[in-house]
Amino acid sequence: MRFKNAASLWPGLLFVTSVNAGAGSSSTLETLVVTGSPSMPLASSTVELETADQLPGLRIDSAEILQGLPGVQADSRSNYAQDTRVTLRGFGARSAFGVRGIDLSVDGVPLSTPDGQGQLSSVLLDEITSVEVLRGPVAGLYGNGAGGVIGLQTRVPETSQIGARLSAGEDNLTRQSITGQWRDGKWGARVQAAHLETDGNRPHASAERRHAGAQLYYTGDSGVEAVIRLDTSRDPLLQDPLGVTETQWREDPHQPNPMAELFNTRKEITHQQASLTLRQQRGAGRWQTVLWRGERDIVQYLGFAGDAITSAGGVVDLQRDFRGANGNYSRDFNFLAQPATVTLGAEISHMEDRRRGYINQFGVAGDLRRDELGEATSRDIYSLLQWQPATRWQVFGGVRHSDVQFDVNDYFVVTGNPDDSGKKSFAEWSSAFGVNFLLDEQWTLFASTGRGFETPTLTEAAYRNDTTGLNTALDAADNRQQEVGIKYRQGDSVAMDLTVFTIDTNNEIVVDQSLNGRTTYRNAAETERQGIELSGDISLADNWSLRLSANYLDAEYSAGEYQGNNLPGVARENHYAQLRWQPLMDERLTLSLAAQHRARVATSDANETFAPASTTADIALSSQLPWGNWALGGWMKLANLTDEKYVGSVIVNQSNGRAFEPAPGRHFSAGIDVAYRF
Repeated sequence: MRFKNAASLWPGLLFVTSVNAGAGSSSTLETLVVTGSPSMPLASSTVELETADQLPGLRIDSAEILQGLPGVQADSRSNYAQDTRVTLRGFGARSAFGVRGIDLSVDGVPLSTPDGQGQLSSVLLDEITSVEVLRGPVAGLYGNGAGGVIGLQTRVPETSQIGARLSAGEDNLTRQSITGQWRDGKWGARVQAAHLETDGNRPHASAERRHAGAQLYYTGDSGVEAVIRLDTSRDPLLQDPLGVTETQWREDPHQPNPMAELFNTRKEITHQQASLTLRQQRGAGRWQTVLWRGERDIVQYLGFAGDAITSAGGVVDLQRDFRGANGNYSRDFNFLAQPATVTLGAEISHMEDRRRGYINQFGVAGDLRRDELGEATSRDIYSLLQWQPATRWQVFGGVRHSDVQFDVNDYFVVTGNPDDSGKKSFAEWSSAFGVNFLLDEQWTLFASTGRGFETPTLTEAAYRNDTTGLNTALDAADNRQQEVGIKYRQGDSVAMDLTVFTIDTNNEIVVDQSLNGRTTYRNAAETERQGIELSGDISLADNWSLRLSANYLDAEYSAGEYQGNNLPGVARENHYAQLRWQPLMDERLTLSLAAQHRARVATSDANETFAPASTTADIALSSQLPWGNWALGGWMKLANLTDEKYVGSVIVNQSNGRAFEPAPGRHFSAGIDVAYRF
């Protein structure tokens, strides 16, 4: 029996197509694609979006495609001015916006920055064919802030076709998208574009989004593959309805926040990114390199004036440039007459944030309050050794060293606002070790342990309380993870995973104080997380299937002033089940029913307020009809069947108490699509 190697456990190589590494040689291994295969000592899972593993939908919120993935809590804010709130085994819990502590990528191209920030709003979800999640100690090998890994993957075009989709929903929501793809021998290409408009389900929540992208693929006779990606998004108007207090939510969850209208809270985003991937995945020696570069411009009007001379302002004007490269080489060899694989790699990434802040004069930018250039650079080297000492055993060990540097130059130095410039360096090691044992063809045991780290972001390190300059006293939080699990596979009909894990974190980064528009952070706590994850994909009959995910996570502070409190934004229970029925035995007609339960969620470190628990259900009907060279499809979805009143997401550590982001009530959406193959 041959195992799969972990060459693809590295940035740019995790989500590539699986190929034989030297077929015919009994001493070689196969390239791993982390898709929940029982051959690796790790917790991982995959959802194939093209096979209705997820309910059909508008594809405008990444929470749609992340629901039901083990370990993942994806909370939709119903607010296009803020990205989906995503946590993974509690990592990313402290994030008030965007994604922290989780490594994000599309086709192996990073969406995360060197300081650990990430976002999914710029991704055109129509092109995503699968979502892959890596949890546990192995995720730490991805470097800074990688408490887990979420990889979105597209598919290389296999045919030439054009298509169009039209979707609509309540609140005057409309979305149109077009796609064209081409295949001719060694070459393939795809282009796509989408446009969204909506009034939003709350006052002051209108949004307009535009996405476009193109990919070019080439595969040479020697096996060398090349992929060029160009992605762009333009959001000219994203109104921000802001959160509400618990009292306001109980009175009327959809009432307006007066500050939203007073300060005309809104956001405008432009995002562009280009990447080049080159790889050779055949033979005993395999390699890959990825280059990327992009720009992201944001103008955001916040819900306060920010007029204090020490404030960062109530209007954010950010221009971000980011770029990077990574490469690795894997070699198969024999160690003590048994197959092994070694992987060596390096990565460098850099970002520059030119950030200005202005007074928000009731929706108009006023005087300057912040002007700085922040830079973050990460230089990493890593290695992995994987060995199969016996037929049923597999072991691996990996290490990664990361040097992360912050450099901030403050250009707004005036009376009452001294120089906040500064530098800070972090030198951190990550490691992971694991073992895998095949009980038989169906049952697999695995265990792993490892260490990871998470630096503060540039924003979190910007200020200190007692003096001026970058908060150089703020250190990286380090975590130690252990997990054990068992996997069961019965052909294509049953796949079940059970994982038990513990995570201990030192120097957890928490809010120190928020005053006059400035928020400072400190290392003041330790946290403990213990959890159990059960997931399964089961074919109940030829036309019935069930997908389920049950997650229990006890995440709390174990030291410091918040000892015994729950981590904010993290639900202790997060369960999902989806039942699918195809009465005609194929995709001509599919009826899907999904239910989700989330336990209550603390809104702050102090645990003074909790968003209540909720249980919701969605039902969807979809159809795909082939007709010669044409393919016709459509879907209808009724979300929140019982019209549950619940909080979709919380704004963690919101200083004014408006931490609740209400979810929509019962709402209907539908879509049609048509494609022509030539």
